[in-house]
Amino acid sequence: MNGFRALGGAFAALCLIGTAGIASAQDANFGRSVWLSQANCADCHGWLGDGINEDPRSPKGADLRVTVLDAAQLAEVILCGRPGTGMPHFDPRAYTDDRCYGLTAAAIGDAIPPAGAQELTARHARGLAAFILAEFVGKGAPTRQECVALLGPDSQTCNKYPSAP
Repeated sequence: MNGFRALGGAFAALCLIGTAGIASAQDANFGRSVWLSQANCADCHGWLGDGINEDPRSPKGADLRVTVLDAAQLAEVILCGRPGTGMPHFDPRAYTDDRCYGLTAAAIGDAIPPAGAQELTARHARGLAAFILAEFVGKGAPTRQECVALLGPDSQTCNKYPSAP
């Protein structure tokens, strides 16, 4: 009987690991759609997350391909922005309480980040973080192939990227 319990426990652990992988892939897929159509991330970070902004009127965003932030930290930055910088917050209740870095608007004063053009939920932020980690972080310089995979073969934007060796 103990052998069956051990086997059952191992099976349950494998199911949880498999479910986490599926959830992460689903989060990344959802984050991809948010990246492409909702949050205007490319305006500052570039379509391929390399920090080369697509809209010259927008501030230059961080190069997400070299970030050292984990998923939770990325989600927090997305929701809370970066105080004292042009990185906006996308949580409509950011700084109304201490949910963002333990700070309130009263505590940071003029350093409060601007509000993003769109309101995002924690689900959006988790999805974006999963997408960024899966598609950009540690991938090196962007390539035309990556661009085509993200934006499609007819995207003129992809012409500015070199082909992979």
